[in-house]
Amino acid sequence: MATKAMSFIEAIKTCFAKYATFKGRARRSEFWWFYLLTCIPSWIMSYMVQLKMAKKAALESQAMEALFDQAKYDAIMAEASSFDSMFFTVSGICCIILLALFIPLLAAWVRRLHDIGKSGHMLWLFLVCGVGGLIPLFMCIKDSDQGTNQYGESPKYGAM
Repeated sequence: MATKAMSFIEAIKTCFAKYATFKGRARRSEFWWFYLLTCIPSWIMSYMVQLKMAKKAALESQAMEALFDQAKYDAIMAEASSFDSMFFTVSGICCIILLALFIPLLAAWVRRLHDIGKSGHMLWLFLVCGVGGLIPLFMCIKDSDQGTNQYGESPKYGAM
């Protein structure tokens, strides 16, 4: 009989408890909740880059208009410098978070592949351009193998 799916908090705690554990198996809910957590800093960085590009275009337009008004030009450049500081700070924090989450995500991904009876070496497909990188991601949608496989007992179904 299947056990209840993990909550977001349970999945995060489990993945951090198994920070660099590449052996064993991981449930679908454990992997996908942790994957969602790792996507959040990426989304923030993506939003910040879009915001920076829009702000840069607006400031360049304003700077061209104020080219002969030194006070206005200096104010625009000060605003650009202030925005750059915020951009680099937020981006730096997101990069540090992503680096901290990389190993536990990789470990959870390997354990998830183990749960469906596949080798963690399937992640090497990410080095293949195009569709090859999506194959391991789509594999993680599959339900757990029931019972015990070569990677251990099922965390979802237990020993059968």
